[in-house]
Amino acid sequence: MQIMDKKITVYTKAYNTKPYLRQCIESVLSQSYPDFEYLLVDNGCTDGSGEIMSEYAMADDRIHLIRYVQNQKINIQEFLVEYASGEYLAVLDSDDWWDTDYLERLLFWSEKNKLDVACTGTVMHVLESGEQYLRKVNSPIVFSRETLAEGLPLYHVFFRTLWGKLIRMQCICAVSGDAVPKFSYGRDTAWCFQLLRQTRKIGVDSSVLHHYRIHEKSVSYQYDPSRFDADMYLYEDAIKFLSSFGPVSSENRKFLQAVYANAVFDTIYVILNSTMSPAEKLRQYRTIATASITLAAYQSNIEDGRRSQENLIICAMTTGSALKDEDDRDFRLVMQTLLPRCGRAVSGENVQLFLDNSSLLHALLQDNIDVLMKELLGRMENQQGVKRYAIPRTIQALAADSPLLCQIDNAVFLRKYAGIYWEVWKGHYIAALDEMTGLLLENKVSGGRELFLTLFISLAAMEEQVPAFIFGKMQLAEHYLRQGRREQARAVVSDLTEMGVEDAELETLRRRSQKQ
Repeated sequence: MQIMDKKITVYTKAYNTKPYLRQCIESVLSQSYPDFEYLLVDNGCTDGSGEIMSEYAMADDRIHLIRYVQNQKINIQEFLVEYASGEYLAVLDSDDWWDTDYLERLLFWSEKNKLDVACTGTVMHVLESGEQYLRKVNSPIVFSRETLAEGLPLYHVFFRTLWGKLIRMQCICAVSGDAVPKFSYGRDTAWCFQLLRQTRKIGVDSSVLHHYRIHEKSVSYQYDPSRFDADMYLYEDAIKFLSSFGPVSSENRKFLQAVYANAVFDTIYVILNSTMSPAEKLRQYRTIATASITLAAYQSNIEDGRRSQENLIICAMTTGSALKDEDDRDFRLVMQTLLPRCGRAVSGENVQLFLDNSSLLHALLQDNIDVLMKELLGRMENQQGVKRYAIPRTIQALAADSPLLCQIDNAVFLRKYAGIYWEVWKGHYIAALDEMTGLLLENKVSGGRELFLTLFISLAAMEEQVPAFIFGKMQLAEHYLRQGRREQARAVVSDLTEMGVEDAELETLRRRSQKQ
Protein backbone atom coordinates (compact mmCIF):
# COMPACT_ATOMS: atom_id res chain seq x y z
CA MET A 1 0.00 0.00 0.00
CA GLN A 2 1.35 3.42 -0.94
CA ILE A 3 2.41 5.62 1.98
CA MET A 4 0.80 9.06 1.86
CA ASP A 5 2.57 12.20 3.04
CA LYS A 6 -0.16 13.28 5.44
CA LYS A 7 0.26 13.97 9.13
CA ILE A 8 -2.30 12.43 11.46
CA THR A 9 -3.21 13.54 14.97
CA VAL A 10 -4.11 10.69 17.31
CA TYR A 11 -6.04 11.66 20.43
CA THR A 12 -6.43 9.55 23.59
CA LYS A 13 -7.85 10.83 26.86
CA ALA A 14 -7.16 8.55 29.83
CA TYR A 15 -8.69 8.42 33.26
CA ASN A 16 -7.82 5.46 35.50
CA THR A 17 -7.60 2.76 32.84
CA LYS A 18 -4.28 1.32 33.97
CA PRO A 19 -5.08 -2.37 33.17
CA TYR A 20 -5.65 -1.55 29.48
CA LEU A 21 -3.53 1.52 28.86
CA ARG A 22 -0.32 -0.15 27.68
CA GLN A 23 -2.15 -2.15 25.02
CA CYS A 24 -3.84 1.04 23.83
CA ILE A 25 -0.64 3.10 23.59
CA GLU A 26 1.41 0.30 22.03
CA SER A 27 -1.25 -0.26 19.37
CA VAL A 28 -0.75 3.37 18.32
CA LEU A 29 3.04 3.35 18.45
CA SER A 30 3.21 0.13 16.41
CA GLN A 31 1.19 1.53 13.49
CA SER A 32 2.57 0.75 10.04
CA TYR A 33 1.99 4.39 9.10
CA PRO A 34 4.54 6.37 11.11
CA ASP A 35 3.72 10.03 10.41
CA PHE A 36 1.51 10.91 13.34
CA GLU A 37 1.53 12.92 16.54
CA TYR A 38 -0.02 11.34 19.58
CA LEU A 39 -1.86 13.71 21.91
CA LEU A 40 -2.05 11.67 25.10
CA VAL A 41 -4.10 13.25 27.89
CA ASP A 42 -3.73 12.40 31.57
CA ASN A 43 -7.16 13.54 32.75
CA GLY A 44 -6.40 13.55 36.47
CA CYS A 45 -5.50 9.85 36.77
CA THR A 46 -5.01 8.50 40.29
CA ASP A 47 -4.37 4.79 39.60
CA GLY A 48 -0.84 4.93 38.19
CA SER A 49 -1.93 5.53 34.59
CA GLY A 50 -0.05 8.83 34.63
CA GLU A 51 3.25 7.08 35.27
CA ILE A 52 2.64 4.71 32.34
CA MET A 53 1.97 7.66 30.03
CA SER A 54 5.13 9.42 31.21
CA GLU A 55 7.15 6.28 30.49
CA TYR A 56 5.95 6.10 26.90
CA ALA A 57 6.23 9.85 26.34
CA MET A 58 9.90 9.78 27.36
CA ALA A 59 10.58 6.91 24.94
CA ASP A 60 8.77 8.23 21.83
CA ASP A 61 8.83 11.88 20.81
CA ARG A 62 5.65 11.50 18.76
CA ILE A 63 3.78 11.50 22.07
CA HIS A 64 2.73 14.90 23.44
CA LEU A 65 1.61 14.35 27.02
CA ILE A 66 -0.91 16.84 28.38
CA ARG A 67 -1.85 16.64 32.06
CA TYR A 68 -4.83 17.88 34.03
CA VAL A 69 -4.72 17.85 37.80
CA GLN A 70 -8.37 16.83 38.11
CA ASN A 71 -10.68 14.80 35.90
CA GLN A 72 -12.70 17.17 33.72
CA LYS A 73 -14.74 17.42 30.57
CA ILE A 74 -12.62 18.49 27.63
CA ASN A 75 -13.95 20.42 24.68
CA ILE A 76 -12.29 18.39 21.94
CA GLN A 77 -12.58 21.15 19.36
CA GLU A 78 -10.88 23.76 21.57
CA PHE A 79 -8.29 21.17 22.55
CA LEU A 80 -7.45 20.34 18.94
CA VAL A 81 -7.19 24.00 17.94
CA GLU A 82 -4.62 24.46 20.71
CA TYR A 83 -2.56 21.28 20.34
CA ALA A 84 -3.15 19.49 17.02
CA SER A 85 -1.14 19.95 13.83
CA GLY A 86 -2.31 17.00 11.73
CA GLU A 87 -4.49 17.03 8.62
CA TYR A 88 -6.49 14.13 9.96
CA LEU A 89 -7.76 13.11 13.39
CA ALA A 90 -8.10 9.61 14.85
CA VAL A 91 -9.63 9.14 18.31
CA LEU A 92 -8.86 6.09 20.44
CA ASP A 93 -10.30 5.43 23.90
CA SER A 94 -7.71 4.53 26.51
CA ASP A 95 -9.10 1.01 27.07
CA ASP A 96 -9.34 0.13 23.36
CA TRP A 97 -6.78 -0.71 20.68
CA TRP A 98 -6.10 -0.78 16.93
CA ASP A 99 -4.74 -3.32 14.49
CA THR A 100 -1.34 -2.24 13.18
CA ASP A 101 -2.61 -1.08 9.75
CA TYR A 102 -5.45 1.06 11.09
CA LEU A 103 -4.00 4.45 10.13
CA GLU A 104 -2.39 3.31 6.90
CA ARG A 105 -5.46 1.63 5.47
CA LEU A 106 -7.91 4.37 6.43
CA LEU A 107 -5.62 7.13 5.20
CA PHE A 108 -5.00 5.43 1.87
CA TRP A 109 -8.71 4.76 1.39
CA SER A 110 -9.63 8.28 2.44
CA GLU A 111 -7.15 9.94 0.07
CA LYS A 112 -8.08 7.65 -2.80
CA ASN A 113 -11.80 8.50 -2.47
CA LYS A 114 -11.36 12.11 -1.25
CA LEU A 115 -13.27 11.31 1.95
CA ASP A 116 -13.83 13.68 4.84
CA VAL A 117 -14.54 10.78 7.18
CA ALA A 118 -13.41 7.17 6.70
CA CYS A 119 -14.85 4.51 9.04
CA THR A 120 -13.67 1.01 9.80
CA GLY A 121 -15.41 -1.90 11.49
CA THR A 122 -15.09 -2.71 15.19
CA VAL A 123 -14.74 -5.87 17.24
CA MET A 124 -16.86 -5.48 20.38
CA HIS A 125 -15.36 -7.28 23.38
CA VAL A 126 -17.82 -7.82 26.25
CA LEU A 127 -15.61 -8.04 29.32
CA GLU A 128 -18.06 -9.66 31.72
CA SER A 129 -19.07 -12.53 29.42
CA GLY A 130 -16.07 -12.76 27.11
CA GLU A 131 -18.37 -12.57 24.09
CA GLN A 132 -17.36 -10.80 20.89
CA TYR A 133 -19.41 -9.39 18.06
CA LEU A 134 -18.68 -7.28 15.00
CA ARG A 135 -19.84 -3.92 13.75
CA LYS A 136 -18.98 -3.99 10.05
CA VAL A 137 -20.15 -3.86 6.44
CA ASN A 138 -19.51 -6.61 3.90
CA SER A 139 -18.16 -4.29 1.21
CA PRO A 140 -16.88 -0.69 1.20
CA ILE A 141 -19.54 2.02 0.79
CA VAL A 142 -18.99 5.66 -0.16
CA PHE A 143 -21.63 8.36 0.29
CA SER A 144 -21.54 11.72 -1.41
CA ARG A 145 -23.28 14.74 0.05
CA GLU A 146 -26.25 14.06 -2.21
CA THR A 147 -26.73 10.50 -0.90
CA LEU A 148 -26.32 11.17 2.83
CA ALA A 149 -30.08 11.19 3.44
CA GLU A 150 -30.94 7.95 1.64
CA GLY A 151 -27.84 6.20 3.03
CA LEU A 152 -28.54 6.97 6.69
CA PRO A 153 -29.52 3.40 7.74
CA LEU A 154 -26.26 2.08 6.26
CA TYR A 155 -23.82 4.42 7.99
CA HIS A 156 -25.73 5.57 11.07
CA VAL A 157 -24.26 3.03 13.50
CA PHE A 158 -20.73 4.14 12.51
CA PHE A 159 -21.56 7.76 13.35
CA ARG A 160 -22.60 7.25 16.93
CA THR A 161 -19.01 7.59 18.17
CA LEU A 162 -15.91 9.59 17.27
CA TRP A 163 -13.70 6.51 17.47
CA GLY A 164 -13.38 3.91 14.72
CA LYS A 165 -12.73 6.46 12.00
CA LEU A 166 -10.28 8.88 10.40
CA ILE A 167 -11.59 12.44 10.22
CA ARG A 168 -10.35 15.33 8.12
CA MET A 169 -9.29 17.92 10.70
CA GLN A 170 -10.81 20.90 8.89
CA CYS A 171 -14.26 19.29 9.17
CA ILE A 172 -14.17 18.73 12.91
CA CYS A 173 -12.75 22.20 13.51
CA ALA A 174 -15.57 23.68 11.44
CA VAL A 175 -18.15 22.45 13.95
CA SER A 176 -19.42 25.27 16.13
CA GLY A 177 -18.61 24.64 19.77
CA ASP A 178 -22.09 25.79 20.78
CA ALA A 179 -23.74 23.31 18.40
CA VAL A 180 -22.98 20.28 20.59
CA PRO A 181 -24.90 20.03 23.89
CA LYS A 182 -22.91 19.15 26.98
CA PHE A 183 -24.47 15.75 27.66
CA SER A 184 -22.45 13.14 29.53
CA TYR A 185 -24.17 10.40 27.53
CA GLY A 186 -24.73 10.64 23.78
CA ARG A 187 -22.37 13.56 23.23
CA ASP A 188 -20.22 11.63 20.74
CA THR A 189 -23.29 11.02 18.57
CA ALA A 190 -24.23 14.69 18.79
CA TRP A 191 -20.68 15.52 17.66
CA CYS A 192 -20.85 13.08 14.78
CA PHE A 193 -24.08 14.55 13.43
CA GLN A 194 -22.60 18.02 13.58
CA LEU A 195 -19.56 16.60 11.80
CA LEU A 196 -21.78 15.13 9.07
CA ARG A 197 -23.08 18.61 8.38
CA GLN A 198 -19.53 19.66 7.44
CA THR A 199 -18.70 16.76 5.14
CA ARG A 200 -18.86 16.37 1.38
CA LYS A 201 -18.13 12.67 1.22
CA ILE A 202 -17.88 9.87 3.78
CA GLY A 203 -17.13 6.17 3.57
CA VAL A 204 -17.40 2.94 5.54
CA ASP A 205 -14.67 0.42 4.79
CA SER A 206 -15.20 -3.34 5.01
CA SER A 207 -12.10 -3.71 7.20
CA VAL A 208 -12.36 -4.40 10.95
CA LEU A 209 -9.39 -2.62 12.54
CA HIS A 210 -10.71 -1.26 15.83
CA HIS A 211 -11.25 -3.11 19.12
CA TYR A 212 -13.70 -1.82 21.72
CA ARG A 213 -14.13 -3.03 25.28
CA ILE A 214 -17.66 -3.01 26.70
CA HIS A 215 -17.75 -2.40 30.46
CA GLU A 216 -20.91 -2.75 32.53
CA LYS A 217 -19.73 0.18 34.64
CA SER A 218 -19.10 2.52 31.70
CA VAL A 219 -21.04 5.78 31.37
CA SER A 220 -23.40 4.01 28.95
CA TYR A 221 -24.66 1.90 31.85
CA GLN A 222 -24.78 4.62 34.52
CA TYR A 223 -27.76 6.80 35.37
CA ASP A 224 -27.49 10.45 34.44
CA PRO A 225 -30.38 12.93 34.91
CA SER A 226 -29.93 14.20 31.35
CA ARG A 227 -29.83 10.78 29.72
CA PHE A 228 -33.40 10.73 28.42
CA ASP A 229 -33.02 14.35 27.32
CA ALA A 230 -30.07 13.13 25.23
CA ASP A 231 -32.18 10.32 23.73
CA MET A 232 -34.80 12.84 22.61
CA TYR A 233 -32.22 15.35 21.39
CA LEU A 234 -30.41 12.80 19.23
CA TYR A 235 -33.66 11.76 17.54
CA GLU A 236 -34.75 15.33 16.91
CA ASP A 237 -31.29 16.36 15.71
CA ALA A 238 -31.15 13.47 13.24
CA ILE A 239 -34.57 14.49 11.90
CA LYS A 240 -33.33 18.07 11.59
CA PHE A 241 -30.22 16.87 9.75
CA LEU A 242 -32.27 14.83 7.30
CA SER A 243 -34.73 17.70 6.80
CA SER A 244 -31.92 19.78 5.32
CA PHE A 245 -32.07 17.45 2.30
CA GLY A 246 -35.85 17.71 1.89
CA PRO A 247 -38.87 15.86 3.37
CA VAL A 248 -37.83 13.00 5.68
CA SER A 249 -38.82 9.68 4.10
CA SER A 250 -41.08 7.30 6.02
CA GLU A 251 -38.26 4.72 5.85
CA ASN A 252 -35.78 7.07 7.52
CA ARG A 253 -38.31 8.17 10.11
CA LYS A 254 -39.08 4.57 11.01
CA PHE A 255 -35.37 3.79 11.13
CA LEU A 256 -34.74 6.66 13.55
CA GLN A 257 -37.74 5.64 15.62
CA ALA A 258 -36.18 2.19 15.93
CA VAL A 259 -32.87 3.75 16.98
CA TYR A 260 -34.69 5.92 19.51
CA ALA A 261 -36.69 2.96 20.84
CA ASN A 262 -33.49 0.98 21.38
CA ALA A 263 -31.84 3.93 23.12
CA VAL A 264 -34.85 4.25 25.41
CA PHE A 265 -34.72 0.48 26.02
CA ASP A 266 -31.23 0.93 27.48
CA THR A 267 -32.20 4.05 29.42
CA ILE A 268 -35.09 2.17 31.04
CA TYR A 269 -32.73 -0.51 32.34
CA VAL A 270 -30.27 2.07 33.60
CA ILE A 271 -33.08 3.68 35.60
CA LEU A 272 -34.22 0.29 36.93
CA ASN A 273 -30.69 -0.54 38.13
CA SER A 274 -30.03 2.91 39.62
CA THR A 275 -30.12 3.73 43.33
CA MET A 276 -33.19 5.95 43.00
CA SER A 277 -36.27 5.21 45.10
CA PRO A 278 -39.19 3.41 43.41
CA ALA A 279 -41.17 6.66 43.35
CA GLU A 280 -38.29 8.50 41.66
CA LYS A 281 -37.86 5.74 39.09
CA LEU A 282 -41.55 5.85 38.25
CA ARG A 283 -41.37 9.61 37.74
CA GLN A 284 -38.64 8.95 35.19
CA TYR A 285 -40.70 6.22 33.53
CA ARG A 286 -43.70 8.56 33.39
CA THR A 287 -41.58 11.18 31.61
CA ILE A 288 -40.45 8.61 29.06
CA ALA A 289 -43.88 7.04 28.56
CA THR A 290 -45.72 10.32 28.02
CA ALA A 291 -43.18 11.92 25.66
CA SER A 292 -44.63 12.44 22.18
CA ILE A 293 -41.50 10.95 20.56
CA THR A 294 -41.86 7.79 22.64
CA LEU A 295 -45.53 7.40 21.80
CA ALA A 296 -44.85 7.89 18.09
CA ALA A 297 -42.09 5.26 18.16
CA TYR A 298 -44.25 2.81 20.09
CA GLN A 299 -47.22 3.29 17.76
CA SER A 300 -45.20 2.98 14.55
CA ASN A 301 -45.63 -0.80 14.31
CA ILE A 302 -41.89 -1.55 14.40
CA GLU A 303 -40.45 -4.48 16.30
CA ASP A 304 -37.92 -2.32 18.20
CA GLY A 305 -40.78 -0.10 19.37
CA ARG A 306 -42.80 -3.04 20.67
CA ARG A 307 -39.73 -4.46 22.40
CA SER A 308 -38.93 -1.14 24.05
CA GLN A 309 -42.53 -0.60 25.11
CA GLU A 310 -42.74 -4.04 26.72
CA ASN A 311 -39.47 -3.35 28.52
CA LEU A 312 -40.80 -0.06 29.88
CA ILE A 313 -44.03 -1.69 31.04
CA ILE A 314 -42.27 -4.59 32.78
CA CYS A 315 -39.65 -2.36 34.42
CA ALA A 316 -42.38 0.01 35.61
CA MET A 317 -44.32 -2.95 36.98
CA THR A 318 -41.24 -4.33 38.72
CA THR A 319 -40.68 -0.92 40.27
CA GLY A 320 -44.38 -0.50 41.08
CA SER A 321 -44.38 -3.77 43.01
CA ALA A 322 -41.97 -2.17 45.50
CA LEU A 323 -44.11 0.91 46.15
CA LYS A 324 -45.80 -0.58 49.24
CA ASP A 325 -48.03 2.21 50.61
CA GLU A 326 -46.57 4.97 48.45
CA ASP A 327 -48.58 7.00 45.95
CA ASP A 328 -48.88 4.99 42.72
CA ARG A 329 -50.29 7.75 40.46
CA ASP A 330 -47.15 7.85 38.28
CA PHE A 331 -47.28 4.08 37.95
CA ARG A 332 -50.94 4.15 36.93
CA LEU A 333 -50.24 6.90 34.41
CA VAL A 334 -47.47 4.86 32.79
CA MET A 335 -49.74 1.83 32.54
CA GLN A 336 -52.71 3.74 31.16
CA THR A 337 -50.58 5.67 28.66
CA LEU A 338 -48.86 2.60 27.23
CA LEU A 339 -51.83 0.24 27.60
CA PRO A 340 -54.93 2.32 26.85
CA ARG A 341 -57.32 -0.66 27.06
CA CYS A 342 -55.82 -2.76 29.86
CA GLY A 343 -53.57 -0.40 31.82
CA ARG A 344 -56.34 0.78 34.14
CA ALA A 345 -56.52 -2.73 35.61
CA VAL A 346 -52.98 -2.56 37.01
CA SER A 347 -52.10 -0.82 40.27
CA GLY A 348 -49.40 -1.02 42.89
CA GLU A 349 -51.80 -3.23 44.85
CA ASN A 350 -52.19 -5.97 42.24
CA VAL A 351 -49.11 -5.66 40.00
CA GLN A 352 -47.65 -8.87 41.39
CA LEU A 353 -50.64 -10.76 39.95
CA PHE A 354 -49.37 -10.01 36.46
CA LEU A 355 -45.70 -10.49 37.25
CA ASP A 356 -46.44 -13.92 38.73
CA ASN A 357 -48.58 -15.20 35.83
CA SER A 358 -47.17 -15.38 32.31
CA SER A 359 -50.55 -15.75 30.59
CA LEU A 360 -51.91 -12.64 32.30
CA LEU A 361 -48.73 -10.72 31.61
CA HIS A 362 -48.81 -11.68 27.93
CA ALA A 363 -52.42 -10.52 27.57
CA LEU A 364 -51.55 -7.27 29.36
CA LEU A 365 -48.52 -6.56 27.17
CA GLN A 366 -50.65 -7.19 24.09
CA ASP A 367 -53.23 -4.77 25.53
CA ASN A 368 -55.77 -7.48 24.68
CA ILE A 369 -58.68 -6.64 26.97
CA ASP A 370 -60.84 -9.64 25.99
CA VAL A 371 -58.13 -12.21 26.65
CA LEU A 372 -57.21 -10.51 29.91
CA MET A 373 -60.83 -10.46 31.09
CA LYS A 374 -61.29 -14.12 30.14
CA GLU A 375 -58.16 -15.06 32.10
CA LEU A 376 -59.28 -13.11 35.17
CA LEU A 377 -62.77 -14.61 35.14
CA GLY A 378 -61.23 -18.06 34.84
CA ARG A 379 -59.20 -17.36 37.96
CA MET A 380 -62.35 -16.29 39.77
CA GLU A 381 -64.13 -19.53 38.83
CA ASN A 382 -61.15 -21.60 39.96
CA GLN A 383 -60.56 -19.42 43.04
CA GLN A 384 -56.93 -18.76 42.10
CA GLY A 385 -55.42 -15.95 44.16
CA VAL A 386 -58.77 -14.13 44.48
CA LYS A 387 -58.05 -12.42 47.82
CA ARG A 388 -54.28 -12.28 47.53
CA TYR A 389 -54.37 -10.34 44.28
CA ALA A 390 -57.69 -8.46 44.72
CA ILE A 391 -58.96 -9.96 41.45
CA PRO A 392 -62.55 -8.66 41.81
CA ARG A 393 -61.29 -5.05 41.97
CA THR A 394 -59.00 -5.78 39.02
CA ILE A 395 -61.96 -7.01 36.97
CA GLN A 396 -64.02 -3.99 38.00
CA ALA A 397 -61.23 -1.62 36.92
CA LEU A 398 -60.99 -3.39 33.57
CA ALA A 399 -64.75 -2.95 33.07
CA ALA A 400 -64.73 0.77 33.93
CA ASP A 401 -66.24 1.72 30.56
CA SER A 402 -69.06 -0.82 30.74
CA PRO A 403 -72.20 0.74 32.26
CA LEU A 404 -73.59 -2.74 33.00
CA LEU A 405 -70.48 -4.19 34.65
CA CYS A 406 -68.49 -1.27 36.06
CA GLN A 407 -70.05 -1.56 39.54
CA ILE A 408 -69.59 -5.31 39.93
CA ASP A 409 -66.76 -6.25 42.28
CA ASN A 410 -68.56 -8.91 44.34
CA ALA A 411 -66.32 -11.95 44.64
CA VAL A 412 -69.21 -14.39 45.15
CA PHE A 413 -71.07 -13.13 42.09
CA LEU A 414 -67.94 -13.21 39.91
CA ARG A 415 -67.11 -16.73 41.02
CA LYS A 416 -70.61 -18.19 40.59
CA TYR A 417 -71.63 -16.32 37.44
CA ALA A 418 -68.37 -15.79 35.57
CA GLY A 419 -69.93 -17.27 32.42
CA ILE A 420 -72.84 -14.83 32.50
CA TYR A 421 -70.47 -11.93 33.17
CA TRP A 422 -68.48 -12.97 30.09
CA GLU A 423 -71.60 -13.05 27.89
CA VAL A 424 -72.47 -9.53 29.02
CA TRP A 425 -68.88 -8.40 28.50
CA LYS A 426 -69.02 -9.64 24.90
CA GLY A 427 -72.37 -7.93 24.32
CA HIS A 428 -74.37 -11.16 24.10
CA TYR A 429 -77.21 -9.72 26.16
CA ILE A 430 -80.05 -11.98 25.03
CA ALA A 431 -77.95 -15.09 25.66
CA ALA A 432 -77.13 -13.79 29.13
CA LEU A 433 -80.80 -13.04 29.82
CA ASP A 434 -81.87 -16.53 28.74
CA GLU A 435 -79.30 -18.17 31.02
CA MET A 436 -80.18 -15.92 33.94
CA THR A 437 -83.92 -16.55 33.44
CA GLY A 438 -83.34 -20.29 33.58
CA LEU A 439 -81.42 -19.98 36.84
CA LEU A 440 -84.13 -17.84 38.39
CA LEU A 441 -86.93 -20.18 37.33
CA GLU A 442 -85.03 -23.16 38.70
CA ASN A 443 -84.33 -21.23 41.91
CA LYS A 444 -80.59 -21.71 41.49
CA VAL A 445 -79.55 -18.15 42.32
CA SER A 446 -78.26 -17.85 45.86
CA GLY A 447 -75.06 -15.96 46.51
CA GLY A 448 -74.98 -12.47 45.04
CA ARG A 449 -78.71 -12.63 44.29
CA GLU A 450 -79.39 -8.90 44.56
CA LEU A 451 -76.55 -8.07 42.20
CA PHE A 452 -77.74 -10.84 39.90
CA LEU A 453 -81.27 -9.38 39.78
CA THR A 454 -80.02 -5.82 39.28
CA LEU A 455 -77.97 -6.94 36.28
CA PHE A 456 -80.91 -9.01 34.95
CA ILE A 457 -83.25 -6.00 35.12
CA SER A 458 -80.69 -3.73 33.43
CA LEU A 459 -80.20 -6.20 30.59
CA ALA A 460 -83.97 -6.61 30.13
CA ALA A 461 -84.39 -2.81 29.98
CA MET A 462 -81.54 -2.40 27.51
CA GLU A 463 -82.95 -5.08 25.23
CA GLU A 464 -86.54 -3.86 25.76
CA GLN A 465 -87.60 -7.28 27.01
CA VAL A 466 -90.69 -6.14 28.96
CA PRO A 467 -91.77 -9.54 30.35
CA ALA A 468 -88.23 -10.24 31.56
CA PHE A 469 -88.04 -6.73 33.07
CA ILE A 470 -91.31 -7.24 35.00
CA PHE A 471 -90.24 -10.72 36.09
CA GLY A 472 -86.92 -9.39 37.34
CA LYS A 473 -88.54 -6.51 39.23
CA MET A 474 -90.94 -8.85 40.99
CA GLN A 475 -88.10 -11.17 41.89
CA LEU A 476 -86.22 -8.16 43.34
CA ALA A 477 -89.26 -7.09 45.40
CA GLU A 478 -89.51 -10.64 46.76
CA HIS A 479 -85.79 -10.55 47.63
CA TYR A 480 -86.24 -7.30 49.56
CA LEU A 481 -89.22 -8.66 51.46
CA ARG A 482 -87.30 -11.78 52.51
CA GLN A 483 -84.64 -9.48 53.93
CA GLY A 484 -87.18 -7.33 55.73
CA ARG A 485 -86.50 -4.31 53.51
CA ARG A 486 -90.17 -3.36 53.01
CA GLU A 487 -89.56 0.25 52.01
CA GLN A 488 -87.38 -0.83 49.08
CA ALA A 489 -89.90 -3.52 48.17
CA ARG A 490 -92.67 -0.89 48.15
CA ALA A 491 -90.60 1.28 45.78
CA VAL A 492 -90.23 -1.62 43.32
CA VAL A 493 -93.97 -2.41 43.53
CA SER A 494 -94.76 1.28 42.94
CA ASP A 495 -92.56 1.28 39.81
CA LEU A 496 -94.40 -1.71 38.39
CA THR A 497 -97.80 -0.19 39.22
CA GLU A 498 -96.86 3.02 37.39
CA MET A 499 -95.97 0.84 34.39
CA GLY A 500 -99.55 -0.38 34.42
CA VAL A 501 -98.73 -3.92 35.45
CA GLU A 502 -101.77 -5.80 36.70
CA ASP A 503 -100.94 -9.14 38.20
CA ALA A 504 -102.17 -11.18 41.15
CA GLU A 505 -98.60 -11.81 42.26
CA LEU A 506 -97.91 -8.08 42.20
CA GLU A 507 -100.95 -7.47 44.39
CA THR A 508 -99.66 -10.04 46.85
CA LEU A 509 -96.27 -8.30 46.90
CA ARG A 510 -98.01 -4.96 47.54
CA ARG A 511 -99.90 -6.27 50.53
CA ARG A 512 -96.82 -7.92 52.00
CA SER A 513 -94.75 -4.77 51.56
CA GLN A 514 -97.35 -2.67 53.40
CA LYS A 515 -97.49 -4.88 56.49
CA GLN A 516 -95.97 -3.34 59.57
